[in-house]
Amino acid sequence: MLMRRPRSWVISAGAVVALAIAGCGESKVSQCNRLAEVVNQTQGFMQEFETEIQSFSTNAAQVRSLDDIKSAANQYITAVDTVVTNLDGLVADLEGTDLSDEQLVAYRDRYVEVVRGFSGALGQASSAMGIVEGVGAEAELPGKIEESQQQTMQAVNTIQELSVEESSIISEVNSYCGADAGSAGGE
Repeated sequence: MLMRRPRSWVISAGAVVALAIAGCGESKVSQCNRLAEVVNQTQGFMQEFETEIQSFSTNAAQVRSLDDIKSAANQYITAVDTVVTNLDGLVADLEGTDLSDEQLVAYRDRYVEVVRGFSGALGQASSAMGIVEGVGAEAELPGKIEESQQQTMQAVNTIQELSVEESSIISEVNSYCGADAGSAGGE
């Protein structure tokens, strides 16, 4: 099962206040705010994804038959595929964000690559669960679960590596934009 991403990906709402206090040029302030607004879109759909994954976990813990397993796998695939679609939309929104500050453009481009990586890794996790969903008979299940777990672990490792890079980018953006890096970590 995929591990939930840490909430380090949220550019702090306090960035707006910190930017105004820091006295950055208006152009940089507005660009920082635009970038933060786009990145923070993830809050809504990641919260929905976490709810779906919790529901999947509850359902998966109560499986009694092959059909129950396949149904739980389908629920997982649907949740992951929805988040992949949202991440792909985020990439388009990020790429469409008008920034003239070269440093912010570099941060945005790095972040786009991380989001693409998350999308690819989650797609791999969805495919891994598709292995379980496609099982035809209970006798096949142990081998297919092992195959699925190996593929899922590859996706999880990729997500963990990307999370480190993402945290670094967010920290750098918050620092560059004058936001308190300590306020970016969560709720």
